[in-house]
Amino acid sequence: MSSPIESPSSNAGGWTPQVPLTVPPPLMWPPQPLKLFKYLFGFPGLFFPWLTIYAGIAVGLWKLLEATHSDLARLSVGWIALLLACNEVLAIGIYGAWHYVFYGRRFQGTQFKYNASWPKERSDLFLFRKPMASNIFWSLVSGVPIWTAYVVITLWAQANGIVPVTSWSHSPTYCALLLVGLVFFHAVHFYAGHRILHWQPLYDRVHCLHHANVNPGPWTGLAMHPVEHLVYFSGALLLWIIPATPIHVLYFVTLVALAPAEGHLGFGKLVVGSRSFATDNYYHYLHHKFFRVNFGDSLLIPLDRLFGTFHDGIRRVSKTQDKG
Repeated sequence: MSSPIESPSSNAGGWTPQVPLTVPPPLMWPPQPLKLFKYLFGFPGLFFPWLTIYAGIAVGLWKLLEATHSDLARLSVGWIALLLACNEVLAIGIYGAWHYVFYGRRFQGTQFKYNASWPKERSDLFLFRKPMASNIFWSLVSGVPIWTAYVVITLWAQANGIVPVTSWSHSPTYCALLLVGLVFFHAVHFYAGHRILHWQPLYDRVHCLHHANVNPGPWTGLAMHPVEHLVYFSGALLLWIIPATPIHVLYFVTLVALAPAEGHLGFGKLVVGSRSFATDNYYHYLHHKFFRVNFGDSLLIPLDRLFGTFHDGIRRVSKTQDKG
């Protein structure tokens, strides 16, 4: 929610939000209706602005495919290249905008930054020995093409009747509920895939690329090994099993592709004039700090509590837990 600018508390590591972290309003017991309403419909909240923006992007992409008379039943270069180009522009626009505000121009300095230092400009752990260039490379050269491939194959399968399809006119309630349900499904899928990637052989060969970013920024979000991209976007295969529309496909994969930008900001709040807006990504920041905690998504389904990997922001982490 928006709030007046405050004087951030600080310590050697940077700014820390109110801790201990707690479960999100949908899981609070006894129920707290006001908090739940703000969580769902507040700004920022579950639906506004990001899910609404992702839905708008999905509709826009679908309208573009319709306007260009794309024959999705054929894997032709034209519409595939169009989607790839649109996705590259979306990635550069969203990830680049967050980076420009917080790290390029540094409009708010280190105010509300979890780690008071800035990411290193050079490191042997990264491609080209340049963390920023490496993160952008893996995001745009591996992430966007694999993201696009999942969309293309699923749309092609729908157009050819290989997978179940529905329509908004035929099942409007189901289609609306599916938009919301896909968000929760992604939370479960992300947790499961993330735990698998922390299996030591996969971590050492694949996931370590992402975790080289111990002081993450926006471009960290999609900076992954190609194998991790295949795992990360594989939630789209759910839409090969359940009835969906092309808009659901575009919406779900766009959500999965763009949400990591905000999730890796490294800042707890965005300052705009005399106001500040919570970004609420401290939960995942702790994962980059301690490696073996907070594998899931704090906003939706905190499976970490169930499996004993939850970090509330204040507990100590043993030496065996703070390594990948």
